[in-house]
Amino acid sequence: MTQGVEKIGVFVEAQINMKPLNFTNFLENGALLRSEPDNWFLLEGPFEKRPYRTPGDIALFHPDFFSDSELSYWIPKAFYRLTTRQMESLVGPASDSPLASMHWQEGEFQSFKESFSAILEQIHQGHLQKAVPVVFEKSSEIPGPKERLSMLRSLLKAPGNLYVFGSWDGDQGILGATPEVLLRQCGTQVSTMALAGTCPKTEATQRRSLLADPKERLEHDLVVQDILQSLGRFGTLTTQGPEILELPTLFHLKTEIACQLAEAGSFSFFEACQGLHPTPALGLSPRRFGYQWLQGLPEQKDRGGFGAPWGMQWAEQEALCLVAIRNIQWNESGARIGSGCGLVAQSDLQQEWRELFQKRQSVKKILGLES
Repeated sequence: MTQGVEKIGVFVEAQINMKPLNFTNFLENGALLRSEPDNWFLLEGPFEKRPYRTPGDIALFHPDFFSDSELSYWIPKAFYRLTTRQMESLVGPASDSPLASMHWQEGEFQSFKESFSAILEQIHQGHLQKAVPVVFEKSSEIPGPKERLSMLRSLLKAPGNLYVFGSWDGDQGILGATPEVLLRQCGTQVSTMALAGTCPKTEATQRRSLLADPKERLEHDLVVQDILQSLGRFGTLTTQGPEILELPTLFHLKTEIACQLAEAGSFSFFEACQGLHPTPALGLSPRRFGYQWLQGLPEQKDRGGFGAPWGMQWAEQEALCLVAIRNIQWNESGARIGSGCGLVAQSDLQQEWRELFQKRQSVKKILGLES
C-alpha cells in the first residue's frame, strides 16, 4: 500500500506505508475522520495541546459540550490520508458477531421525565421554544485497542451520508458516525446544515410525513433560523430544503445552508464553530436563555463530548467540524451511548422516549455492538 502524508501548507514526500507499529500506536492514541465516502484522515498520537494554531499545523478541535474555556488545538505526531480500500487492508474484515464484552444499562426514564417536565414548563411560560435533553445508556466496560479495531471494522460499512469520526488517548475517547455537520470550509465558502426533526422508520407508516408534521417542522425551523442569524455576519447566505434525509433506521429533516464569505482572509474557522455551538438541534432556543441551564437538569451535566463540536483542519481554508452525535464515548469509569431529542410545546413524552431508544439502537448497530 502506498500513501502520502500531507501537512497543512507543506507537502512532504509520500511515505510508502503506514507501518504496523504506526497503526498500533494509532489504536492506542489517535484520531480519525471520514470526510467523504472514500477519504479517511488518520492522526497518530501523542498529541500536543496548544492554545493556538500556526500555519502548517494539522489541528484537531474537540471540546466537551459544556466547555466554556478558550480554544485548544490538538496537534498530532503524524497524519495520514487513506482510501477506504487502504483502510480495509489495515483493519481487516468485519465480523458478523457483535462485541460480546459490552453490556448496557438502559437509560433512566424517571430522569428523562423530570427533564421533560422542566423543559415543557419553561416553554409554556414563554421562556423557551425548544430544548434538547440527552439520555445515556452505560456500560462498565472500557473499549480498549482491540474493541476500537472491531468498531472501526464495522464503521467501514457506514453509509456515505454519515461522517465517521473519533479520537482517543489511553482510557478516554469517542468514536462514532454522525450525519450532522456544524461547519465546513472549502476555500471562500462555508456550509452547514439544520438537522432536526426525526421519525424512526419503524413508526413511519403510523405518523405524518416529517415535511407535513407541524411539531417536527417547528423544531426544524427553529434550528434553521438560529443558524442563519449566526452565520449571516460572515457573508451571503443561501439555503436548500428542507428535505428528508434517510439513514439506516431513521428519517430526519435537513436543510443545507451555505455562506459565501465576505472577508475570507479574516475568517477563523474554529472560532466560528465555537460561536455556532450549540445550535438548537442540541442546545435550546432562544439562545439568550443560556444553554448552560441544561446542566441543572437530571443526568445532563455529564454530556462530555456528546453533541459537542468535533473538528479537524487539514489545509488552509479546508476544514470540517461535526456535531458529535451517534457515538460511544468512554473514560476510566466506563462507556456511554447517548441520544437527544428536541422538545417543543407539542412534544409527547412516550413518543420522544421511543425516539431516544431508536437513536441509541442505531449507534449500537453501526458500531457492531448489536447485530
